[in-house]
Amino acid sequence: MKRKVLVCGQRSFVASGFTNLLAKCGIEHDCFSRGEEARIGNVVSGDVTQMSRNKFLAKDYTDVVNFIIIKGESVDENLRYAQSLLDFCALNKINNLVHISSISAYPNSAEYINEDSPIEKDWSVKGGYAAIKVAVDNYLIEHKPVELQLSFVRPGFIYAKNHDISKAGILISKLGFNLLLGDKHTSLPLISRAKIHQALIKIIESEKRLPVYLLLNKDWRVGIKYNFVSRQWGVRPICLPKGLTLLAAKALRTIGVFKQRHYQQVVGLFKRTRFDSSATENVLGITFSPRRIAVIGAGAYGSYVANLLSIVYPHEVIDLYDVSNEQLKDEKEIGYLSHITNARYEGLRKGRFFGYGGASVKWGGQMLTFTENDFANPTEFQKGIIEIDKKYKDCVLARYNLENKIPEVRLSDSMYVKTGIWLSYFHRNLFKHFGIKNNPKINLIPNTRVTKILSEGNRITGFECLHEGKGMTKVYDQYFLTTGAFESSRILVHSGLSNQEGLMPFSDHLSQKAFKIKSGIVMGGIDFRFLVRGASLITKRFVGEVDGYSFYSQPLCNEEFLFFNDLKRLLFGHEFSLSLIFDIIKNIPQCFAFAWYILVLKKMYIYKSEFNLQIDIEAPRESGKMTLNEERDGYGEKSIDVDLTIMPRTGELFTKAREMLKAYLDKNGVDYEELPFSTSAEKYEDVYHPFGMFSDFGSVDDYFNHFENMLVVNTGILPRAGGINSTCAVFPLVEEYVTNRME
Repeated sequence: MKRKVLVCGQRSFVASGFTNLLAKCGIEHDCFSRGEEARIGNVVSGDVTQMSRNKFLAKDYTDVVNFIIIKGESVDENLRYAQSLLDFCALNKINNLVHISSISAYPNSAEYINEDSPIEKDWSVKGGYAAIKVAVDNYLIEHKPVELQLSFVRPGFIYAKNHDISKAGILISKLGFNLLLGDKHTSLPLISRAKIHQALIKIIESEKRLPVYLLLNKDWRVGIKYNFVSRQWGVRPICLPKGLTLLAAKALRTIGVFKQRHYQQVVGLFKRTRFDSSATENVLGITFSPRRIAVIGAGAYGSYVANLLSIVYPHEVIDLYDVSNEQLKDEKEIGYLSHITNARYEGLRKGRFFGYGGASVKWGGQMLTFTENDFANPTEFQKGIIEIDKKYKDCVLARYNLENKIPEVRLSDSMYVKTGIWLSYFHRNLFKHFGIKNNPKINLIPNTRVTKILSEGNRITGFECLHEGKGMTKVYDQYFLTTGAFESSRILVHSGLSNQEGLMPFSDHLSQKAFKIKSGIVMGGIDFRFLVRGASLITKRFVGEVDGYSFYSQPLCNEEFLFFNDLKRLLFGHEFSLSLIFDIIKNIPQCFAFAWYILVLKKMYIYKSEFNLQIDIEAPRESGKMTLNEERDGYGEKSIDVDLTIMPRTGELFTKAREMLKAYLDKNGVDYEELPFSTSAEKYEDVYHPFGMFSDFGSVDDYFNHFENMLVVNTGILPRAGGINSTCAVFPLVEEYVTNRME
């Protein structure tokens, strides 16, 4: 049967987004709400107490879904609307009315409630919102036409992402104190708005309907007010003492200060009701339990994703898996196996690490994102990435308590200067920075190797994994694959989810030291000295493009400064020995200038006022390929073959980039020495940014929708790395997906 639905109150919080779902499901619909009598498209407005007289409402609706409650008005005004609603249904011979009610319509004293439980009869013992719900529900029951099939939808406490929840009736926050309006046992069953909308679609599509649907998570152990407050606002509230509060309320009622409804409202603060929505779930074939979300990989991206999910979805289940644990391990230590065809690309073995925080714990990273300056002829996918990077750049930096308002400086049609932020040693571990371990909304599951993703079409149905050596299958509603560029690619290929039939093309930056600058850090009127902000560094780099390939060049300072090199070995190399500490202490007298610049002047000291300029360039994507090897790793899984060839074309690109940079230095009178030509990829902390593995998308929409319920998050999804350390450029895509694209 073809349905045509009238949605009353589409602008309400509960209804927000419901009409989009109706349209997605191909269900014809109109909307009706308060306002001047008119129709604009499928939206009708008018006097809600005169619905049957509205000339713009159609006569052929099969269903009416009513969200309207006239807030701020009396019970009588809401009853006039209820009468108008019934009159409209009777006049137009509408057979199905779905009315959005609330569990607040039930008596506060009820210990157990299911779909058959009676509601409160006396609305006067309820306050505000609940009183209106009780009065309207009873009116509809008593006055509905015989032929009208009336269904009450009674949801629990409704939450939705990107929506600020009022603390009214739940929590009082004053002067740093948080007082819970109830105790640790007060019931508050929850339901997400998205689940309500899914249930309503199923109800509309049903021929035979229940008189009452309970929409809530029936697990009473988690459906309590204390848990809600702790997860929603991250506080541990002070609870009202039940016995003393009820005694005081009873005394106030006795002396006439409280009326019976005031007393009942206080009683309601301590209700212990157990709600059972089993019949609704069975009939609709849906579960109202929290959504289950799996984040696979607890490195930099996994930590970022898990933290953001805990903010946007505080009441869902978030499980964070990692093959390791708090102990950071390299490829050999963790038991992975790779075969490097080209010995120059050792970044795979030496650059990646496993464990909470991942490789960023070892190497850190610069916070850089794309702008319209990065690519001369971007694809549609790249254009979308640029726009999202610009949209969320400030938001991403704010998550690190940083900001970067320094504009990019265009030097020529092919080269400009970009400013970035190099995360401090104390903030590079995103797992620790975001407090993942102590976040009660995130469940850590260590020592788990995900081996295969299971799917039906473009929908992910689960994954196979080894947990402490034992094989098992896990099923979730939503997935994030954040295991790093190569391991994610290995999993996708093994799962038959790549587009390349067992082959993953890729590339990376290659680098060479090109010039030794002898005339100081100011080049062409631009000061390239790194500045100190807190414990982070403000960096500057040249970014250019030759023949459609990007390069960047930034100062490499203090390479001959023994104290600085020893300090790098300690901080970056995680070397620790008495001899190293002794060398650092021994050279302290030589580094007073270094300390003065860093601590007082807040600038990077430059040894002998000389430094090198290194060029890092995108190698052509066809330079690299990754395939599976039959040789098994420590987990019994196929290892990978990796080949990144330095093609003759790459040398040509380096030559052109050197000439472009050299022309700028000559034009601006910079004193320099040109260094011998060479290429390498062995400076792992800066160079290891593989890209182009899983990036054949026509647009960002294609990327976000490639899988119905999984997002792949790593630098490999970028078609080009551009002239930046590209890790941060993917964070805005995560923000967009979780905030706006994820259901």
